[in-house]
Amino acid sequence: MSSLPPPQRPAAGPGNLADVVPDPLDIAYIAIGARQALAEWRDGPPAPFPFEGELAYIEACIEQAPALQHAWEAVQDRWDFVWCYEVAEPFGLAYGRHLLQGGGPDAATRLLQYLLGDALLPPSA
Repeated sequence: MSSLPPPQRPAAGPGNLADVVPDPLDIAYIAIGARQALAEWRDGPPAPFPFEGELAYIEACIEQAPALQHAWEAVQDRWDFVWCYEVAEPFGLAYGRHLLQGGGPDAATRLLQYLLGDALLPPSA
């Protein structure tokens, strides 16, 4: 039995992140991490929910999927791990926690850079 090659990730278009086509698996794994953050939040001390329902919260989290796709394209030649497990899901967890604590979208880039670490550094000559 022959194995199939791994599926290709969607290519991002030129321009800003609005032109980037996110990978559906990134969206799914961001949501998985965000759901875990929501479960933790619900188990914590009572606090007002900072969103107009769970769907609004999940949408706020997965809105960052184009940024993950853009980052993937920048580091894919230097990334030796499973992106969904090592970046998308932990990003959803961290970003979800951030949003549930009242934070805004400004932290998304910083959280993503933290998760990618040295993979964002230019390759050494």
